Amino acid sequence: MRIGFLTGGQLGDLTQTLKWAEENGFGAIEVSSEPGSPLIDSTKVNNADYVAEVKKTLKESNVIVSCLTWCVNHIDLNIQARQTRNEHLKKIIEMANKLEIPVVATWVGMVPGGISENIKAFTEVFPGLIDHAEKHDVKIAIENCMANIAYRPDIWDEMFKIVQSKYFGLEFDPSHLVFQFIDYIAVLKKFGGRVYHTHCKDTEVIKSRLTYVGYTGDGWWRFRIPGLGDIDWRRFIATLIEIGYDYVLSIEHEDPFFKGAEGFRKGLLIGKKTLSQYLP
Repeated sequence: MRIGFLTGGQLGDLTQTLKWAEENGFGAIEVSSEPGSPLIDSTKVNNADYVAEVKKTLKESNVIVSCLTWCVNHIDLNIQARQTRNEHLKKIIEMANKLEIPVVATWVGMVPGGISENIKAFTEVFPGLIDHAEKHDVKIAIENCMANIAYRPDIWDEMFKIVQSKYFGLEFDPSHLVFQFIDYIAVLKKFGGRVYHTHCKDTEVIKSRLTYVGYTGDGWWRFRIPGLGDIDWRRFIATLIEIGYDYVLSIEHEDPFFKGAEGFRKGLLIGKKTLSQYLP
């Protein structure tokens, strides 16, 4: 396994980011791929010179790009917004194919209503997106963030019944399961064959606040750098090894105590130190 991190340009352009990653012992970066990304701009997928330049930059580094990531609402009830986002995701898939990056990560998104309304919208959109991914030999991994409907394992069950293609899976992030009181180790074992990428982000439960406001209150949990929260990274990595996952541990920095560019770098280094001690 390699340790990497998600970045949207906090460390500079692609060359600068790869250089910093390699100098600091990282093996991968996960690239935020919104339109106009300063790292890899998928709107230029049909620009042969641009693609060749990116390929050259990647070839010159020992650090890989593990995943292209763009987390937006793909099932928006505004059809124009939905189509615009779906089309950009297709360009990201095509760029990943040209750069030999095996995974693209995203959200499903969310619409008003309950689970059934969201599953209906999912059914309208994602089979076609997965067909596009399959044609380009790129896997789509859905991050299990609360900002989209794919935040619980019972909902994953429903999605995987509708889209059975092995090109559809998860970007597994245990931090979003902790504050739902979901057993992230048991869930990882169950869905291990669908885990195509990981986000390593910690969650700190502030028990003194929780016991005062209860789970419906606010301020009783927060995201942290790996090692500064409540996730058992030894068990998490051991379970990944057990299920046969041998790809990238991608640190997602959302820690409120490590701010700015310097905080971003420092947080990544703390996270790498935590994770690396459990790798074989």
